[in-house]
Formats: sequence, C-alpha cells, structure tokens
Amino acid sequence: MKKTYIYFSCLLMVMVQACKLTDVTDLKPEHKLDESTVVTDIPSADKLLAGTYYSLRDEPLAFYLPAYAGLMGVNLTSTSAGLAPYINNDVMPNNSTLNSSLYAGPYAMIQTANFVIEKTTALKVTDPRKFGIVAEARFLRALAHFYTLRLFGQFWDINSKFGIEIKDKPNLPISARADVKTSYEFILADLDEAIKNCPDYATGTIKGYATKLAAKAIKSKVLLYKKDYTAAALLAREVMNGPATLSSNFVNMFQIDKYHSDEVILAAITFANNNNIYYENGKTYYYTLGGYILSDRYTTLLANDARKAIIVKTTRDPADPAKWHGNGKFSKGVDGSRNDTEYYFRLAEAYLIYAEAETRRGGGNLADALAAVNALRTKRGVGTVSAAGKAELLGLIRTEKELELGAESGEDWFDIVRYITNKDVQAQAIKASLKDENKLILPIPQVSVDASAGVILQNPGY
Repeated sequence: MKKTYIYFSCLLMVMVQACKLTDVTDLKPEHKLDESTVVTDIPSADKLLAGTYYSLRDEPLAFYLPAYAGLMGVNLTSTSAGLAPYINNDVMPNNSTLNSSLYAGPYAMIQTANFVIEKTTALKVTDPRKFGIVAEARFLRALAHFYTLRLFGQFWDINSKFGIEIKDKPNLPISARADVKTSYEFILADLDEAIKNCPDYATGTIKGYATKLAAKAIKSKVLLYKKDYTAAALLAREVMNGPATLSSNFVNMFQIDKYHSDEVILAAITFANNNNIYYENGKTYYYTLGGYILSDRYTTLLANDARKAIIVKTTRDPADPAKWHGNGKFSKGVDGSRNDTEYYFRLAEAYLIYAEAETRRGGGNLADALAAVNALRTKRGVGTVSAAGKAELLGLIRTEKELELGAESGEDWFDIVRYITNKDVQAQAIKASLKDENKLILPIPQVSVDASAGVILQNPGY
C-alpha cells in the first residue's frame, strides 16, 4: 500500500508546545507520522491538527500572500525588479512565486486539514474533543479555500464558472474548478461547522487558534464578498459585541501585545522563515529593512492620522518618515528575533465589514454604518467623519480600511477589486496599471494547468 508521510520539524515542536488545546511537548524534531496509523486517538489527532496550524505561520500564508496582495494594491511597493509584475499588475502564469507560494501554500494547508478531518472522523471514540478537532480543521480548510478564491477566482460574480479547485479529501486527483457559487457554498459549510463546534474565544490568551468567534468573523467577510450584505452585517455586528475588544493602545497592540491582544481574533504564532523561528529574515526584516516599503500615496494618506505614529516609523529614520517608508507595525519582532505575526483578523475589521455591508444592503441604515466607522476612529484617537449619501460613505469606509489595515494583510487590494467590480470606482482612477480588468485576479500557475491536461481552465486574459 502506498503510504503518505507528514513531516514535522523542530519549528512545529516549538509551536505545539504553546498550543492551548493539548500538551504535545513529547513531539520530537523530524518526527515522522504514517497517515495510515497516525490518528489512533484524540491526542494523536491533536498532534496532526498542530501540523495544519503550522501553515498559518509559514511563509506562504504569513508573508507572501499579504505582501504580494499589498504590492498589487496602492499602499505597499518595492524597488525590487523581481516584484515589478505584482506592482504593475502584470503577473504571468509562469511566475515562480505564483506557484510556489500563492497557489501551493493554501493547498498545503488544505491537504493537511483533510488528513485531520478524515482520520479524526473515523475514530471510534466518544470524547467530545473529536468534534472540536474536526471543526478546527474545517475552519482552516475554509480559510485556505477562501484565500485561494480571492486571489484566483472571480469571487465577485456568483454566476461565474471561474471558481476554485475544491479539495475535500486528502490526495485527490486533479479536478476541474468549481464554479463560484459552489466554491462559496463549500467554504460557508466548513465555517458553519466551525461556528458550531470550535472552542470559545478566550481573552488573555494567544489568538493563534480557531474559535467560534474567529469562524464568525471570517464568515462575515466571506458573506461580504459573496454580496450577501444582510447576513454579513448581522454576523459582523455579532462579532463586534465581543468578547474581543478594540485595543485602547494602537501602538502597543503591534509593539507589545501582538497575538496576545484581545483585539486580535486570529493571528500567526510568529512568522516562520526557513523553518526556523529565529532565522533573521522574517516579517519584521522584510517590512522595515528588506525592501517592502510604504508607497508615497499611503504615507500622504496617513499624514494627518494618529495611526501614522506606528505605521510610518522604523529604526532607520523614525524622525523623518519622508526619508524611509517602512512599516512600523512590524518593526519589532517577537522573542528577540526579526520575526513577527500575521494578523489574519482583528476586531477592527469587523467594524468595517459591518459598516460596508450595512451601507450596501437594501434598506441599510447609513447612520448606523457611519457610527461604526466613527466608533473605531474614536478608539484610534482621530476625529469623527461624516458622509453625504451612500456613495460618499462607501468611499469613506474604503479609506478607513486603508488607514486601519493598509500595508498589513493586503486587504486594500481586495477592497479595490470589490469596489471596481461593484462599479463604485474606475480601475485606472485607483491605479494606472489596472488597464485590464482580467488582471483583477491572478492567473492559475501554468504548471498546474499543464499538469491537468486541460482539466483546469486558465483565467480569462492569460
């Protein structure tokens, strides 16, 4: 019988030692687990689940995806010639990082999650933790499929055939892409299971694991992208009600609290590079000294905003941000290293999802939407704003997301795509390189298209 092995490095051991779900400190470096026998009980299922969580901190999801999405937007840039295709919105199907990181990264997490789901479901045990393990794995599977849909699928068109290749079992053969409607249904079904059976969110803990609140938060975002605005607004409002709370100190959230902050709903338990937590080339290095810099446009946007105190500030020239446009959110690593976390979801985003969904839904209360924006702004120490009508309010919300989340997780790029496809803005008015609306999503890597012998369709325009 063919056997598939999953390898865990010493970095995984460091991660699972911090895991609140189970004590797996006996997991040794380079421990080899045979997938035909690895999950024999709940402790071994939890060990395999820890391998799926590792993907949240590995380079593809914790660095490349947010950084490259940021480069495609208007808040992040670089002088590196190798990054020019992303900055110029002209990535070709044979781009090496396209396949190795942006496409393969999420599917690696999906593969491991599918092993967890399959093997844990087959356990003949009555321990209720069984359902929690499966729910957490389904949350991670949903997150990875959603990220893939945002990057590679026509997520804005529920009738489009250009969704994603869904993987619901490990080691599946190549299959055709599902349509967008089916892609959303699969993602939402996983999130519903996570909402039902994941652990509760707890304040005062590391926010590196799936919880009911994290599942609700991600689902509210998925519903916003799906254009189910009523449901998105209701769920985002529920997330806003706690137990997560907006930070009272924006600077400390990034410099001290990090993934311990009770504003953070889901984060990576530090950014990994070369499978070594202390490798001196992590996210802190890239965003401050490694050439991923804030655009002139973004520093200008921040000029009169209190949040610039942490965003536009680095060790190179903290007194004069005009000389160096690094990202101060990531200027201080964790545990004395240059590695930092990725904030997959902060409570602030729920406020902005609610504001947009409430504005867009039929019969939405614009005053309530504006109040959510102003509640966030007040917490950040900046003045309140006003808007005359729906269109102006939508523009204000997008700007507020830039001020709050810009150059952090690539969210400004996905907002640009949604606003263009919703006909709220003109593509080239946002960015001159957006001459071809086919380039609002990335091409499927050519190696994947070729390997499928025509089963996987390339995106239009590539």
